[in-house]
Amino acid sequence: MKTATVRQIRNQFPSVLGWVKNGETVVITSRRKIVATLTPPPAPAPRKRAWSDLDVRMERLLARPLLPVSGAQLLAGDRDRF
Repeated sequence: MKTATVRQIRNQFPSVLGWVKNGETVVITSRRKIVATLTPPPAPAPRKRAWSDLDVRMERLLARPLLPVSGAQLLAGDRDRF
């Protein structure tokens, strides 16, 4: 934990802000008394996957045949028409 005076905050705010960005907690003092603390924000909660069941859904989709007829049969049927 670092300490900064009100004067330091006023005159050197970018460096004090850099401490907070690096994860430090900064205690601000005025006339040797603690008046405030600056802390970094809490870490965000991990986001849930939008499609948490995507693997299961893909397995189900790929398990069933895409076409009732094979591609070779479709091509042969098209050739016979012309």
